[in-house]
Amino acid sequence: MLNFHNLDFTHDKYRQLCSAISDKYTFFTMHEYVIAGDNLPEKFVLIRHDVDKLARNALETANIGKEYGIKATYYFRTHKKEFVPEIIQKIEKMGHEVGYHYEVLSTAKGDHEKAIKLFESDVQKFRKICNLKTICMHGAILSKYDNRELWKFYNLEDLGILGEAYLSTGENLNYFTDTGRSWNSKNNLRDFIPGKKERIFAEKTDDLIELIEKCEISNFYISAHPDRWKSNIVNWSLFWIYDFILNSGKKILMAVRP
Repeated sequence: MLNFHNLDFTHDKYRQLCSAISDKYTFFTMHEYVIAGDNLPEKFVLIRHDVDKLARNALETANIGKEYGIKATYYFRTHKKEFVPEIIQKIEKMGHEVGYHYEVLSTAKGDHEKAIKLFESDVQKFRKICNLKTICMHGAILSKYDNRELWKFYNLEDLGILGEAYLSTGENLNYFTDTGRSWNSKNNLRDFIPGKKERIFAEKTDDLIELIEKCEISNFYISAHPDRWKSNIVNWSLFWIYDFILNSGKKILMAVRP
């Protein structure tokens, strides 16, 4: 029988991760990282959360982060269950940054003009309820379009956006994402920093915590999905099944896509 306390991707494990970070490193939101430029401390952690499904899951990890004095960035999609103004505002009031998890190019099926109009409309939705400064693409793995490609045709600055979570980060960052239910990116189609060649990987969250506690790496860019981190065995098991199916599908896509 599964012992919930020994499992990965639980809220208890997330608390352990937050504890390790708060003891060893300075932490930044994406907005703070972008405006800091070259004026960054020797050791720092940049924390990002992509809210793909339910806003209330983000509220739970945001509260845990607050317990440890950690500020992170939370990117929300505009679907009904993710775009919940009350929750977005609560998270921002905790001191976290909130931003837009955009997928307009895949929604518009590659039509750049339609995509930028959708983007501008969505940005206005956010600006009515929060202080929007940065954005982050949603992977949209079933689409052949990479949403970051939109910025080959338009400028973020023209739209009042200071940074994009992939395109505005340096290749010197050590990027770790829980995409694919591990930190090794083996089930990862698009969740990476473009141009980044050298990578450091971890398997489990315990491995990531060990890397943090050793303090041998100058920086960590951690991307997590609040939906994946659970507080009970039933929800954890259901999401494990979801991840298993999703990862199986990704392997097929990796085989057939260029």
